Amino acid sequence: MSYRQWYAQLDVYDTIRRYLALLVRWKGTAPTRDRLFISDFYLANPSLLHLTHMTADVRRAFNSLKVTKPDQTFLNYPSPPILYGKMGGIQSQALHNLTGKGLLRLELVDKDQYSLSETGNALANGMEGRLVLPTEEGVLHFLTTEFASIGQGKGGLRAVTGLRRLGT
Repeated sequence: MSYRQWYAQLDVYDTIRRYLALLVRWKGTAPTRDRLFISDFYLANPSLLHLTHMTADVRRAFNSLKVTKPDQTFLNYPSPPILYGKMGGIQSQALHNLTGKGLLRLELVDKDQYSLSETGNALANGMEGRLVLPTEEGVLHFLTTEFASIGQGKGGLRAVTGLRRLGT
């Protein structure tokens, strides 16, 4: 019998689930494509948030979550830029599918902002108990509130996280 490993980071359906969870809880201005991709990256890999630069208040909020550091986890993570690059095609495909199904507001997509449409909100709210895993709840709240406020401006988020993708 052969086994196949599954990685949530490389699964388009799980990426769509994470996008719905992020967007339904997002506070303030709708995120850009970069911010959505990076927030999704950290929702799938919360341990790697330890490697980002944060203000003292944001770091305090993150530390209160007691997320395990990458070197203390069961998994061996590649460097964040390599993993982020590997997730690129999956994230783009998931975003393309959400847009094509009418789950995002198209007038905002044209402005590089991503927010759920009425149909998208209805879908996310209908999945309430299954959309967010119990282990993701604290990190999701952190990403959509405190983390959403850091690295504002062009290139700021890349400087804070060290994540960059060609063509974005």
